[in-house]
Amino acid sequence: MRRGTALLLLLIVILAACAAYIDWPNTPGIHILGINHDFKVNLGLDLQGGVRALLVPSNPNEQVTDETIQAARNLIEQRVNGGLGVSEPSIRVQQNGNQYSISVELPGFNTGNQTQALQTLLQAGNLEFWDTGSTPLAENSTFDPSQYTSTNPGGKPWFTGKDLDPSQIGVSTDSSGQLQINFAMKGDAVSKFGQFTQQHIGDYLTVTLDRKVIQSAVIQSAINGPGVITGRFTLQEAQSIATVLRYGALPIALKIASLQTVGPTLGTDSIQKSLIAGAIGLGMVVLFMLLYYRLPGLLADLALALYAGLTFAVFKLIGVTLTLAGIAGFILSIGMAVDANVLIFERVKEELRAGRLLAAAIEAGWKRAWPSIRDSNFSTIITCLVLFFFGNTFGATIISGFATTLILGVLISMFTAIVVTRTFLNVLVPTGVINHPALFGLPAGSIAAATAERRSSL
Repeated sequence: MRRGTALLLLLIVILAACAAYIDWPNTPGIHILGINHDFKVNLGLDLQGGVRALLVPSNPNEQVTDETIQAARNLIEQRVNGGLGVSEPSIRVQQNGNQYSISVELPGFNTGNQTQALQTLLQAGNLEFWDTGSTPLAENSTFDPSQYTSTNPGGKPWFTGKDLDPSQIGVSTDSSGQLQINFAMKGDAVSKFGQFTQQHIGDYLTVTLDRKVIQSAVIQSAINGPGVITGRFTLQEAQSIATVLRYGALPIALKIASLQTVGPTLGTDSIQKSLIAGAIGLGMVVLFMLLYYRLPGLLADLALALYAGLTFAVFKLIGVTLTLAGIAGFILSIGMAVDANVLIFERVKEELRAGRLLAAAIEAGWKRAWPSIRDSNFSTIITCLVLFFFGNTFGATIISGFATTLILGVLISMFTAIVVTRTFLNVLVPTGVINHPALFGLPAGSIAAATAERRSSL
């Protein structure tokens, strides 16, 4: 066996072992040298169930730009990741002419009060600190700045949410067990807040969120460090407020235009049927290759098994979110994974009939098949890129998922056909299998006769 073939075979064995470790259902993952990866399968909304919502600007006459809608999208994603506990949310900006919207898909989100939780995401999040003098205000009442211009210069708040340090915002309980929201100022606001509270001891400091009062308490002493906001919060309300404050205010007001709930039962049934379809498709391809191409077909089946393992490992490794359309793309790529093998094997059989030795037949067959393999796979890759671009541009996650799994499958199938199958064939060269034409699906004596005919003509 050539040294290059031996090294490639060793590489294939290592890749197969790594793929098996990643694909193993109860794999512990990798947790070393600061790397933490659980190798979990991320399921999309259609397979796991959850919520799909469409958000649109509350004021249809408001001028919305690409920058503001993208900023709103980023803030909503931060709020989802920080407060809803949803893994792999899909949040995309959609545009139809001059109309913008944000598509929010939350796999696995099944809270009892979905509307209230989603409304938290849509809060403008404008936190403001007002001096209301000797007047306390009731919690949840609407605050009117025009009534307190004497204590608030220019009718503006003394401090806003922009003055807060996001890393210091959290939820805790006081000594009596009452929930409170911790906060601290940042930068110059730290000293300014200390001076303000020192100068206004005895006044009521009223804290509002989107002009709704969440706390109105007497300033009893200067606050030169962290502070707390108290109120009649439930744990969910306190966590929601903290999440909104942590990531800042939305640049535009949004509302829920539509809300759909996808049940997990549909996803479970889809996964089972997809597994059955994949097993049937893989079995038919394996059987065809084995019966028609004999020994090379067996090698192609081994390469196909490695292809399936490598592809699924890549999905888990880079965190591809599997949807029903994505699984369809993966199953489709299984059939496409052997097209390169078919071209190579037919060329190799032609070279064997022409009297070439196995090593020369493999080399010549691969060189002649490569242009067809390259063009067919590259055309599929270009199609996938176009589908992925339009899927992302117009928020069609189904198309994007299909294109993602298919393009990954095509790239890995090219590797298995060009490197893996070719290496397996080269391993056969020193074994003398060339003396058994039946192993290549050729009639008995065809190779020998072709060889003799070629020698007589020389």
